[in-house]
Amino acid sequence: MIDKTLAIGYLQALFELARSKDQFQQVTGDLEVVAELFRQNEKLKKIFLHPSVTRDEKTRLVKGVFAPHVSPLVRNFFLLLVEKRRENILDDLLEQYHAVADLVGGRHRAFIKTAAPLTEDSLTRLKKALEDMTKKTVEMNVQVTPEILGGVIVKIGNRVLDGSVASRLKNLRKKLIEVGIG
Repeated sequence: MIDKTLAIGYLQALFELARSKDQFQQVTGDLEVVAELFRQNEKLKKIFLHPSVTRDEKTRLVKGVFAPHVSPLVRNFFLLLVEKRRENILDDLLEQYHAVADLVGGRHRAFIKTAAPLTEDSLTRLKKALEDMTKKTVEMNVQVTPEILGGVIVKIGNRVLDGSVASRLKNLRKKLIEVGIG
C-alpha cells in the first residue's frame, strides 16, 4: 500500500510536469516503451529493481538502455527514482499512469472474457454499449475463456459485469441449496 501511495505522489508530479510542457502523450508513450522493455527482458527488470545493485549502476542502466528510447523528461524522472531509491514503485507507477492517462484521455479500458470468439458485429455492438454506459471511448481487450461456458464477463474500471453461464449456474446452485433442494 505504501508503494501505491508513493507511486501516486511521483505520478502526480510527472503528470503535472508533462502537462505543463505539453508532453502528456509523449510521456505516456515513453512509459509504455519502458513497460514493454521490462516485459521483454525480465532480467533487466530484476537488475533495475534489485536492492544490491548500486545507484551508479542503475544510473548507467537508465542512461544506456532507457535514454535512447524515451524523452529527456522520462529519462530524468527515472534518474530521480534511482537517486531517491524509489525504483520499487515502478510497477505501481506504470499501472497508475495508465489509469490517469485513460481518465484524462476520456477513455476506459475494458477487459472482456468470452467463451468463444465474438464476431466483428458483436464486438462493435458491445463497444457501443460500453461507450454509451460510460460516456467515454472504450478500448477493449478481449480474451477467450472457455471455462465461463457462455456469455460474457466485462471488467471496466472498478465494475465487473458478469453475464457468464458459469456464474448463472453457480448462483442457481446456491439458491437450490438455500431452499434445500441441492
